[in-house]
This record gives sequence, C-alpha cells and structure tokens, in this order.
Amino acid sequence: MAAAVVLAACGDDAKSTNSGDGADPAGTGTVVATTPTPTATDETTTAKTVTVPPTATTGVPKGGVTTGETTPTTTGESGEGGAGDEEPARVPVMLTHSGGALSPTTVTVPAFLSLEIKISGASSTATLPGGATLAVPGTKTIVGLKPGKYTISTADGGRATLDVVNGGDPGP
Repeated sequence: MAAAVVLAACGDDAKSTNSGDGADPAGTGTVVATTPTPTATDETTTAKTVTVPPTATTGVPKGGVTTGETTPTTTGESGEGGAGDEEPARVPVMLTHSGGALSPTTVTVPAFLSLEIKISGASSTATLPGGATLAVPGTKTIVGLKPGKYTISTADGGRATLDVVNGGDPGP
C-alpha cells in the first residue's frame, strides 16, 4: 500500500496531489500525509498534519520529501574518475638513436615526477638513471628523480643528459 502525499493550500479547501518533487507550491510548509490503516472489517485512512517550514530558496522543507529508499552514491575518490589517482602524472622524454648518438643531447624535466623515456631509432641497448636498461627502440618509465644531472647512454656510445630541476618548464 503506497502512501499518498497531499499538500494543503492556505485558506483553500481544495487539495492538490504532490508531484513527487517535494515542492510546496503554496509555500505554507504544511504537509498532509495520508497513510492507510487497516481495520477489522475494511480499510480506512487517517491523516496526520506535520508543519515543516520551507527553505527560502526552494520552497521545499529541509530534508525534502523522501520515499524511504536510499540510492547508493559514488562521489569523490570512489566515484568514476576518482580524484585523479588512477595513473600518476608523467613527463614524456623522447630521444632518437642514430649513428651512435642520442638526440637531443640535453632534456630538462621536473623533479620527482614519473618520466616516460622513449628512445626510437637504430637498435641498441640504453642504460637509464638508476641502472635500468632499455632495449632500443623502446619505452620505460622511471620515477622519483631528485634534482640533478643524469646520463642516458647507449652501448655504442650515444649520450644524453637529463637535467632534473625543481619547477621550470620541461623540454629540450
């Protein structure tokens, strides 16, 4: 048995059915709830009057009108898109290996961010900061470099310098 919600208009004997949005078109703040109450022989209904002051901006009583059902919400960290923590920020570093050399020879990057190092060109092996190796052509991510100068070198003598700085603009 569903409960019907009826709004009483000020000074008017006519009653209107609530549209379900909790609005109080007359702005009276009076909500009449009709709830069926079973008796021994048949069903009758009784009405309760509850006065709830509407808010100034919406005309809806604080807390609104609820159906008793709850809808799960996912916002903030647990919602779709989260708080941006699905993948850490990374800076692309693109180098080209050709004729035993790496270019550009110096790349400036911000400190402490993940660096996605991509070396394209002739086949070789590169040594990255921290001792990691990379088969050229290829891509590898390194993280958390402190400010300073770091060398990337290839087996055939190519060299490039990562200039890791606090702040500043990344680039060649």
